[in-house]
Amino acid sequence: MSESILPERLRNQPQKRKTPARMRQLSLALFTVAVIAAIAYGAYYFFMPKQENFVLNFYTYASVGMQDFLETLTVKGTVIPQQVAVIAPKVGGTIEEVYVQEGQDVAAGEPLLRLYSAEIVQEKNQAETELSEARAKLAETGILQERELEAGRLKVLEAQERLAAAEKDLELHKLLYEYGTIPRIELERAEQAVEAAKRQVTQGEWELELLVRKHEADLAAIEKTIAINEEKVAKAQERIEQFLVRAEFDGRILSLKLPNNRVVAAHQELGELANLTRQVVELQVPPGQTERFGVGTPVTVSLGQAEYAGEVSYIAPQAKQGTDGPTVLVRVDFVEEVPQLRPNSSVTANIHLQVHADSLYLPRGAYLSSGQQLFVYVIDGKRAVKREVQFGLLQGNSVQILRGLELGERVIISSYDSFRHLDEIQILPEGGHAL
Repeated sequence: MSESILPERLRNQPQKRKTPARMRQLSLALFTVAVIAAIAYGAYYFFMPKQENFVLNFYTYASVGMQDFLETLTVKGTVIPQQVAVIAPKVGGTIEEVYVQEGQDVAAGEPLLRLYSAEIVQEKNQAETELSEARAKLAETGILQERELEAGRLKVLEAQERLAAAEKDLELHKLLYEYGTIPRIELERAEQAVEAAKRQVTQGEWELELLVRKHEADLAAIEKTIAINEEKVAKAQERIEQFLVRAEFDGRILSLKLPNNRVVAAHQELGELANLTRQVVELQVPPGQTERFGVGTPVTVSLGQAEYAGEVSYIAPQAKQGTDGPTVLVRVDFVEEVPQLRPNSSVTANIHLQVHADSLYLPRGAYLSSGQQLFVYVIDGKRAVKREVQFGLLQGNSVQILRGLELGERVIISSYDSFRHLDEIQILPEGGHAL
């Protein structure tokens, strides 16, 4: 029997069992998973951002208050004088003198400028000459007519005298004929003489009446000529008086445009005069907005830092198409006179729509422009917590709070730019400044 070649110490040790291949693979997989987990944890630990602990040491805060908010409709408008007159001469001519300048205030009837027209002056002189001639002719005609009338009346008087003599002679012939002193033929001749005398009287009276009528017609024609010439003189004088252009009412010279040669035609526009004590504001409002107010609605008109009270006096019954779409003309009257406003100035009109009574509010602050977010930071002890809110109307230095806050809560109103990405920050109470 052959002996083993292994040493005795090795032969006496128990032989180890060989590890199966599947066990070796499982061990390798577990090791790989452990390594990957360790790497992931290390990456998370070293590369993921840690929770930021922001401390605000200086800030301004305010408590949520309560006040009324006025809802308004803001519209751009233009100041328009209610009474505007064009400065224009009623006659043509050459401007000889100008008494005013642009921007000057004038009173009603005050002279603005004076012009001259040789043609109109000549017309007046011609009319006065013709009037003098007509009046002279009237006087001369009156004298001639009086002479003619006197002659006519004398002729009638002579005819009447002859008639009286003939009638007296007829009475004598009748008496003589009754006594048989004269023949019948003599009586008939006396009768014929009376008839002839009567015809002469009638003829004379008729001729005198015709003469009177002719004289009346001649006088009427001359008097008509006189009236025409008097009218010509009056019109010419009126046109001469119109050489002086006067202010129609109290107002201000808005513009004055004079030609270089100073020769103007009748009714040529030379400028504008406006009554600044009666001005209105004209607005162009979208049609859908006009249903929210009516005539008498209060309006605040703003120009720069100045504000003026007004009220709606007119709403056009229909819309008109403009460059920016359809609009409705709305006119606003000032409650008081505003002569200091320049005509055609652009203003902002806030039409009062509705009052929201007892609304929560915060003062305006830098927080409103910090990213235009709809949240605020509410102070809670030594921390401030972000909270969503809904803002409403802006009125002066106040902003309306519709939801998200309660009366009396303290809110940071300074800038959020440094921490607006955080839901919560730490604050130093001693660093807060109450508004």
